[in-house]
Amino acid sequence: MLRRNGEKRQKLQTRLQRRVTPLRIAMALAFALVAWRGYARLAANPAGLPTPSDPANTANREYFVGLAMGSPVNITIDAEDPAKAKGAARAALVELERLDMMLSDWKASSELSQFNRSNMIEGDVAPEFATVLARALDVARLTDGRFDPTVGPLVALWRASRSSGALPDAATLANARLQSGWSKVKVYERRVHRGSPTVQLDFGGIGKGFGAIAALEVLRANGCPRAIVSVAGDIAIGEPPRGELGWKVAIESAAKPEQIVVARCAVSTSGASEQFVEINGVRYAHIVDPRTGLGATNAARATVIGPLDAAVDALGTALSLAESDEAVDAIMARFPEYGARLERVDSTGNANSPRVTYHGAWRR
Repeated sequence: MLRRNGEKRQKLQTRLQRRVTPLRIAMALAFALVAWRGYARLAANPAGLPTPSDPANTANREYFVGLAMGSPVNITIDAEDPAKAKGAARAALVELERLDMMLSDWKASSELSQFNRSNMIEGDVAPEFATVLARALDVARLTDGRFDPTVGPLVALWRASRSSGALPDAATLANARLQSGWSKVKVYERRVHRGSPTVQLDFGGIGKGFGAIAALEVLRANGCPRAIVSVAGDIAIGEPPRGELGWKVAIESAAKPEQIVVARCAVSTSGASEQFVEINGVRYAHIVDPRTGLGATNAARATVIGPLDAAVDALGTALSLAESDEAVDAIMARFPEYGARLERVDSTGNANSPRVTYHGAWRR
């Protein structure tokens, strides 16, 4: 599952064409990453961006692709030793697979799936499981429930609706909502308590961000700190490459494509995408709104930047569901070290003319 290209980009492209699916290629090209010590928005001042990389430096980039957590994984390492980079990337992918077997709700044998199927009210879980859940509950509290790790029953119901093309009946939806609610779960170190065995967890909005950061730490532990890891839309960024201010991150946008310069941080994009279903003339996003139990009908595209913390991933999900700029600002005031960029369809409903706003630390 792990492949390394040679030092020349042409060789990388040739291998990708032969061995990587179009989706993985798109993901690899979507993240051309780089960075700094804070969260500065430089797109408004292109002259402030660093000069192009010295070819001598880019020649030492090692590129790896893989698949984990049901998503394409892209790893870029600025390495002096290609063999060391290969070993580090392999270890990072193994770590992602290990976490997937713990946090996935798609794998019946995962710890999360076993937890959800059990009648356990209280018991011990793996340290990483407890860490992810505790941080997820923090974000749930600080976003007034817009992000909620207990949406397992609602997610299962919505997946069935997306497949059938029909909304759940009112009684079924009401029952699933009664089984959800972040306040029904508590974490005490490694011990988890839930109010009822019908409460089911879902780490879909935080697991990939946690995994990307864990993979970056594995790279660092294996002697490759100048690296970047992306798992779908969640990116963990380490030390900048030699001779650079950082890694460049391209933000896709229908209205205002941008490039930011970042390092030693996490970046996550959530919200509006091509994944949607139309039922009875209403377009629903793939993200479930915990407040309604259905797919969101007006989700924004939210890009969040912050410390190397899985909360960046979860916060992006919550902000994509925020109904106004005022609601976004109220949430961001509780996350002073984080910045957010939101792209919304304008008030006329014209999807080709979205409105872009910046919040929190992104304004600095």
